[in-house]
Amino acid sequence: MQRTFRLIVMLLLMALGVNAQVINAGVAGNTSSQLLARIDKDVLSLDPDWVIVMVGTNDMLNSRKMSAYSTYASNLGVIVKKLKTANAKVLLLSPPPVDEQYLFERHDRNLFHELPNVKMDTVRHIVSRTARENQVYFIDIFQKFRDLNLPKHNEDLFILNPENSGYRDGVHPTRLGYFFIAENVFRFLKNNKLVKNGDTVVCFGDSITKGSKVKGAGTAEGETYPAYLQESINQIITNEK
Repeated sequence: MQRTFRLIVMLLLMALGVNAQVINAGVAGNTSSQLLARIDKDVLSLDPDWVIVMVGTNDMLNSRKMSAYSTYASNLGVIVKKLKTANAKVLLLSPPPVDEQYLFERHDRNLFHELPNVKMDTVRHIVSRTARENQVYFIDIFQKFRDLNLPKHNEDLFILNPENSGYRDGVHPTRLGYFFIAENVFRFLKNNKLVKNGDTVVCFGDSITKGSKVKGAGTAEGETYPAYLQESINQIITNEK
């Protein structure tokens, strides 16, 4: 059924002049274990050419779902191996940093033995090592945010806070934050000439991939990072025609 649906969607996109399909396979609250549990149904069944994976925020920062570094690293490694076995090209993204003050309003500080962004910094090294060991692509989104000194408590426009959105959140990006993620992915794919006409790209992850709290959440439309990526990828292909 999903293969038939994918074919119908691709035919419709081709009729509209769209030559690459980006699929949003983000689910809010997912950990690496939950991604692994649904990878066959939600990703491999689509026979993707590319899979962009971002996971780790819930493993490290969701006080109800925390994973050990070793469990996270093992799960991520298995995810990559399963994707490669299915002949999908893989791009790993490290998750962005968070505003710790707002995170601790929603999660018990006493459950954290390390500061949240120390944990996320460790995650980026795990993701980088996993990419290197498995010879897949990697973008350090965590460092891209850090290079701009993000987040800035109640000052920046990239991570949800009361000043930019009314949300005491500190974890999820704003629409500008999602655009920033997509722009970095777009530039990487463009500069390395990695996406071609007709490719199917699956964005696989948690609520940051889903696009929580912005228009089009769960889709490749609106203000999610997969939506911005869809627009940019097709711009590459259109310009190369």
